[in-house]
Amino acid sequence: MTFGIRHFIAVIEAGSFTKGAQLAAVSQPAVSASVARLEAELEVKLIDRRCTPVVPTAAGRRLFESGKAILGACNTLKADLKTIVAPKLLRIGILQSLSSRHVSKLLSSFRRANPYLSIEVFDGSCDQLVELLVDQKLDTVLTILDGDATKFASRALFKEPYFLAVPEDHRFARQQTVKLSDLHNEPFIVRTGSDRFQDGTNELASHGIKIRVVSQTDQFDRSMALVAAGIGLALVPACFSMPAVKQVPVSGLGIVRIFGLLWLREREDHDLEEFIEFAEGHGWTP
Repeated sequence: MTFGIRHFIAVIEAGSFTKGAQLAAVSQPAVSASVARLEAELEVKLIDRRCTPVVPTAAGRRLFESGKAILGACNTLKADLKTIVAPKLLRIGILQSLSSRHVSKLLSSFRRANPYLSIEVFDGSCDQLVELLVDQKLDTVLTILDGDATKFASRALFKEPYFLAVPEDHRFARQQTVKLSDLHNEPFIVRTGSDRFQDGTNELASHGIKIRVVSQTDQFDRSMALVAAGIGLALVPACFSMPAVKQVPVSGLGIVRIFGLLWLREREDHDLEEFIEFAEGHGWTP
């Protein structure tokens, strides 16, 4: 019930289910379902959905007034109970090329929901994280799902398409889309590394597009910085942004990173399951 109360309060404070989901850092369908379950459990309507912005019913106003105190009491009780046993530890491996904004938003939201669960975070490449998972030095890994997903228990979370990063004063920046053929003989900053995603240069080469490689780096933020400086263009995931750089869709470009969680089936426990469910309902945005 506490999740339902928390989501209900977020919706009322934000004035809509969409903004309430953003405030609670979960998906909009998850918030809608959570509030509906709470109404069914209490057998009352809490929100007048006909209004814009949404408003609480009389019962909803009463719950809104008392809800924060209820959540505070639950957190206090949870803290008291946690002192009885040793704190549990969740060890999470995160792909080093996942944007820091995604990492911060997920972990800060999860920490607020589970303040008494200790968390350790490990950065690494796909291969490094999988090796640590096999050696049982990690409980779960947030990484790109590929062939390894069949070896472990897994849960897909979100897809991340690639765009063409161009300086804001570049001719491509004024276009809605660019064609693959437009990229012929353009200067490019090429991504190196071992993240197991399809390299953009290979995709271009498969369509007979030849580019001029002016720089190579294993860091997406360095690629973006070089684009902003006017050194060249780059193919980057949607989540990476930088002032003075515009991302433009490329028609016919089929590069996508699918992110998800991997874990050992025999290592499943309540805290891990809670993190998996939280990550699945998290509001993943570019």
